[in-house]
Amino acid sequence: MKLQLPIRTSTIRLTGKKKVNPADVLFLKADVNYTEVFMQGGETLIVSKTLKELEKRFIPFDFFRTHKSFMVNLNHVVGYQIHEGLLVKLDEEYNVNLSRRRKEDFLKLFNSFTPPRP
Repeated sequence: MKLQLPIRTSTIRLTGKKKVNPADVLFLKADVNYTEVFMQGGETLIVSKTLKELEKRFIPFDFFRTHKSFMVNLNHVVGYQIHEGLLVKLDEEYNVNLSRRRKEDFLKLFNSFTPPRP
């Protein structure tokens, strides 16, 4: 029996009628029982779902959980810093925390990651 991969759609449902294109999402930030979704262009959406709930929806679209409070889109990662604090650097001057326990997994994934061609 052949294993079927999930079908990639161009949008992800956040809550109710709120949908986003995963390519436009820079990163997600947890805030207790809410999640802030940071979009390209500076727009921010606040969703009444936990990051853990949204993680399942975003993982197939090249997202990585860098910290208990952050999940980044690997297509928007421009670099990282591991010497003076663990940070992942994103487009548009954002920096998010990188957990020391997830550092090795992130480095392996980031160094082998090639973004899809448009």
